[in-house]
Amino acid sequence: MIFSDFEYFVFFLFVFFTVWYLFPALFSNQSKETRILHIFLLISSYFFYMSWDYRFGALILLSTAIDFYVGLKLANETREKVRYYLLLFSLVTNLVFILGFFKYYNFVVTSMNSVTNGLFGGDMLPVLKIILPAGISFFTFQSLSYTIDVYRKEIPAETDFIRFALFVSFFPQLVAGPIVTARTFMPQLYSPKKLEDIEFRVAIRFFMLGYFKKAVLSDMVAPTIDAIYANPAGHHAYALLIAAALGGIQVYLDFSGYSDMAIGSAMLLGYKLPTNFNLPFLATSVSGFWRRWHMTLNSWLRDYIYIPMGGSRVTSVRRKFNLWFTMFVSGVWHGAQWTFVFWGSLNGFFYVLEEIWKEWFPDKKETTSGQFSSLVQIPVWLFQNVLNNSIFFLGAVFFRSLTWENAWIHLKGIFFFQDGNLRPYMWKDFLWIIGFLAIGHAIGYFLFEKGKGKKIPASFEFAMYPILFLVLNLATPENSVPFIYFQF
Repeated sequence: MIFSDFEYFVFFLFVFFTVWYLFPALFSNQSKETRILHIFLLISSYFFYMSWDYRFGALILLSTAIDFYVGLKLANETREKVRYYLLLFSLVTNLVFILGFFKYYNFVVTSMNSVTNGLFGGDMLPVLKIILPAGISFFTFQSLSYTIDVYRKEIPAETDFIRFALFVSFFPQLVAGPIVTARTFMPQLYSPKKLEDIEFRVAIRFFMLGYFKKAVLSDMVAPTIDAIYANPAGHHAYALLIAAALGGIQVYLDFSGYSDMAIGSAMLLGYKLPTNFNLPFLATSVSGFWRRWHMTLNSWLRDYIYIPMGGSRVTSVRRKFNLWFTMFVSGVWHGAQWTFVFWGSLNGFFYVLEEIWKEWFPDKKETTSGQFSSLVQIPVWLFQNVLNNSIFFLGAVFFRSLTWENAWIHLKGIFFFQDGNLRPYMWKDFLWIIGFLAIGHAIGYFLFEKGKGKKIPASFEFAMYPILFLVLNLATPENSVPFIYFQF
């Protein structure tokens, strides 16, 4: 069940009408209604998650139970050594026995076996047939944020298992984020929800925009991208360049589309999820790009990896290592392949390179003014923007490639101007996607960063919904493509 499928619309409408119409009619007591509501949302979330594979309901329940127990123990324990071991128990259980086994066991074993095969002519450990649970990296990080914050005494321990389990498994963001922390979501479970407080127009805009990004734009170009990445040796350098750009853009459209639909779904139920993307292709620096891309993961890594390592309160060399290591962890988090490890390391390298550049050539305040200043700033911005996006797109080759070998063949074909297959539809897909991306970012810039948007009359907007729904339905490809981030 994915957000862009008809089954999800049926499921969500059932949840929506039950929450806002059935329960208020059945229960007059506010506290009792809230309790039943939380139980219902918890059951709905588990049903949503187990629709992928019913067996993994037990896995998320196990992770939830462990961290709930650890949180209670941390709240009642005063001995720091015991509290430390409780936190360590949560970290080891989640990162090693749950996330580590299901996501990284075969990667580690295969890597070790490749070495032992060369040295001793045999495998060291067996490769197992493991099914990766959808969204395991997301709910593991969410649950860990709770135990870490309770350990730090930044939030109180949750004493109600139903509320805590709902925080971990809340279905709009369960499978692919945004990653929410306990300190941002748990308070919402204590505040009463009213139908009249919902910003319907904003929620519907989020969902329809996300649907357009994912089901129309991303899914439309998926066959072109998949074909080129499946056989980089057989395609022309221009086709490989197109695939590099489209691959990076597809990840953005696919993941930000999911995030938008998750935010819209949660808003319609009375809950607020954090923004996950903020016009990343407007960035003119590496650091600026990652402040706009997958913002909830980068915030998590900042709060629980970068800052505990010393952040920027250390020497210049150590700070650069902290930056690189944080991006390295981001790459490892994304996938159990050497391509993801290298992708994260590469992003960290460019991050550090930018820091060195800033030290050698610190920014100077603009002394010119008027028209000349604007004429100078525009080409400088354009050059920085194109350079920054080019770095991301070339790095995205490692993110989208099926194997390590394919990634290098892809890049080699670009830089050595390889001959091969190049079809007109590839240029067509590239141009119309770039066009939509540029228009979307331009509109977003003037609406959100410049605040120059005009209010649309509610009557006109609601009257347009049936037309927009019809257009989106007609533009949606026949075969839907699973969200890219489901594998993480």
